[in-house]
Amino acid sequence: MIFPISPEDLCEDVLGQEIYPDLARTYYWSKDWNPDFYVALARAGFISISHRDPRVGTILLPELQKAYAVLDWPSLHVPTGVRRIRSSARFEAEGIELRIVDDCEAVLERVLDHHGRATSWLTEPYRELLGRLPKGDRADFVLHGVELWSRARDCLIAGEIGYSIGRTYTSLSGFCSPQDRTWRSFGTLQLVLLAERLRDCGYAFWNLGHPSQPYKRALGARIVRRPRFLARWLVARDESPTRRLA
Repeated sequence: MIFPISPEDLCEDVLGQEIYPDLARTYYWSKDWNPDFYVALARAGFISISHRDPRVGTILLPELQKAYAVLDWPSLHVPTGVRRIRSSARFEAEGIELRIVDDCEAVLERVLDHHGRATSWLTEPYRELLGRLPKGDRADFVLHGVELWSRARDCLIAGEIGYSIGRTYTSLSGFCSPQDRTWRSFGTLQLVLLAERLRDCGYAFWNLGHPSQPYKRALGARIVRRPRFLARWLVARDESPTRRLA
């Protein structure tokens, strides 16, 4: 069952007494595409996607998960394939570089191509909303484009869209090039480099969202149930990293 949600539901009393404790409720819906509402949902711990509904049109679909995949830095696992890339001459020859950018358009286009535009939850209203979300040097919410580049080929290899709030970082969606064996394991390399960048910038943890995908656990993420996750989230979101993610 999907429940309606509005900005008025995001006050501390309603969240703490009604929404957070009710583990039977995970999905909510709204037709409010205001960026401030999206940010308030994200700060409250919701991860919002969108959905095309034949009856009411495209809706925002915030989810307060029963459990989250959380990566703590001591648990980060670097696979053998990634270690080989980093120690090889090719790493320097390619000029491999992780870039954190404010302009998410390049990554967004590749994500849509990778997952399929017709079926992606990144609908047109959602993409328009992304363009209006805060970027730059802020603490309360910042949207990021994460790009892995080969400078030698001027080629975008892998990347993702995510956002930071305080000392937390949350992934939304990403892409890699698995069909091109030239870049085998480079998608995982992007994840490892991002984890290390977040760690070095003083972020508390990485919220990888749904725990069902095996690659998240292979990276070292643990499954954290909602009550424990929120206990950590509500503290870390109001703290400041030692330096800006860039």
